[in-house]
Amino acid sequence: MLLNHLDIQFRYPIEGFPTELTLTARVTWNTSQHCYLLSNIRLPGSAGSPVIPATQLRKQCDKWVHPDSDRASVLTESAGAAIEAAEAGKLAHLNDSCPQLGFYLDKAMETAKADFGNIQLFNPAYRSLTIVTQRGFNRDFLAHFKVVTAADNSACGQALRTGEPYIIADIAQSQSFAPHRHIAEQAGYRSVISTPVVAGNRFIGMLSTHSSQPNWQWNLREQREIASDLGLCLEGRIP
Repeated sequence: MLLNHLDIQFRYPIEGFPTELTLTARVTWNTSQHCYLLSNIRLPGSAGSPVIPATQLRKQCDKWVHPDSDRASVLTESAGAAIEAAEAGKLAHLNDSCPQLGFYLDKAMETAKADFGNIQLFNPAYRSLTIVTQRGFNRDFLAHFKVVTAADNSACGQALRTGEPYIIADIAQSQSFAPHRHIAEQAGYRSVISTPVVAGNRFIGMLSTHSSQPNWQWNLREQREIASDLGLCLEGRIP
């Protein structure tokens, strides 16, 4: 999530009421469990107690489920659809207002002759990275790396932790990357470079390009220059 939270509305049937009710909820992201927390679920404008206890949900195999049981319910499906719509609208607005995101990603990929790439923005409240634009990745990759923190041993997590570009020349030979290797193999890449996007003293995000083949010759200078240009372009545009 780019923002600290989302506020959503969704339809839900409650026992004792003849029709479905419109409910509101506050949505936050649980970085340790990689799922959403749905809280403050109540009738719109109501100051009373929540009508449903707080619950967690996540998307798995195209279904919204409860993480503890991996089972779907009316609540997870309805609230999950509302979360998807809210996040899609947020990302569409961001990409419309900052078309430079795609321009600089394409430039970084073309310069590096990369097969895949993505840009993540930094959320200072969670100290995490969220993918906002990408080229070539499948849904499993996007779900797995939806939110990355400095505790993660992916290339972008390492670069977030150190504040410096981080290269994995061959994921098959990287022990620290082992927990993510199956996702990378399914996505089709063998090498990655992640470069911090900074404007002044402000950390804005991460620029990552990926190759389908092992690569020990990433041009670090070129990636730094593109990331720097992107940072200057986004400065003042990102809240």
